[in-house]
Amino acid sequence: MSRSLTGITVLDLSHALSGPFGTMLLTELGADVIKVEPPGGDHFRPTNGGATFAVVNRNKRSICIDLKKPDAAQIMQRLIGKADVFLETFTPGAAERLGYGYDDVRAIKPEIIYCSISGFGQTGPYRELRGYDAVAQAMSGVMAATGEPDRAPVRVGPSMIDMGTGMYAVIGILDALRTRDQTGQGARLEFNLFESALSWMSQSIARYSQTGIVPPRTGSALATFSPYQVFNGRDGLIFIGASTQKFWERLCQALDLERLISDERFADMPARVANRQALTEIIEETLSQTSNEDILERLRTAHVPCAPVLSVDGVVADPHVAARGTLTPLTDPAIGNILQTRMPIGDGEPPRAAPQLGEHNRDILSEIGFGEVEIDGFFRNEVVQ
Repeated sequence: MSRSLTGITVLDLSHALSGPFGTMLLTELGADVIKVEPPGGDHFRPTNGGATFAVVNRNKRSICIDLKKPDAAQIMQRLIGKADVFLETFTPGAAERLGYGYDDVRAIKPEIIYCSISGFGQTGPYRELRGYDAVAQAMSGVMAATGEPDRAPVRVGPSMIDMGTGMYAVIGILDALRTRDQTGQGARLEFNLFESALSWMSQSIARYSQTGIVPPRTGSALATFSPYQVFNGRDGLIFIGASTQKFWERLCQALDLERLISDERFADMPARVANRQALTEIIEETLSQTSNEDILERLRTAHVPCAPVLSVDGVVADPHVAARGTLTPLTDPAIGNILQTRMPIGDGEPPRAAPQLGEHNRDILSEIGFGEVEIDGFFRNEVVQ
């Protein structure tokens, strides 16, 4: 079945997580993503037991080219001529030194959509600093906002900045493709981890600009709401979120705490926030008297936002996940049997395994017009490996 990006070719000169995650999302919409890897491959191939690479590079094809070899230019010129999108994640300036900066690529394909992802952007005093998810979290305020108030800041678990930057890149690429449909013109796009992280902090930055007060760390709680956090239950952790007066009253009724509705300490949201600790103690005392299953049933019946706090094994075994078909077993030739998670976009077609390094060398070289003799020469001279 044709999808929205069927017929679109993406040259993926990215590594690690942000770029590969973004181009993987493009495959979900039907794009043909050609992953251009150096000798030895993407350095993330062995990371996390190979699971990370398997997830963010599924559905792609791989060609292994030594871009420092003079003859590599012949291959790249034809690949660029075939491509609609060129995505790179080199440190600013490196693509230009290799001969594949924006001006170089545009000279070959004027209507190309050229997308760069870096740590801090193509300009500015930090442009050459190495970009990592945790670095962006630390420098953007994300890390300082995460964790318990009386302990050191902590890193957000999943690499949200990396993946969020990849998502921003996808949005930009889709916008540029639509604009090209209308005007015939390509585009120069730039994204970076630091500014992605700042976008997640925009509410805190706006509030600080109003008050001059740095928002405190509040653990699992949200500073503006109470009760709205993880609580200790009798047999595990439960998140309960009463973000409105209606939810608060429903919570009190569901947990037989109606007396708290008229308690001045908890009369409205500012009062409940000011008396968070006292309220937490009362709620946890109530939760300790019955099972988490019963508590969740009562709160859900009352339509109060709540959830068990699940680890990965609990998520994999969750009946709703199974009913929705969100996880797909897949045999990966490099790492064996794994579960792949369906992305929220696309048509839900089961994914193809991530490519082996250079798995599609000959197929791709043939597609762009090289004959067997020429292809054998590229292998002999180690231009492709």
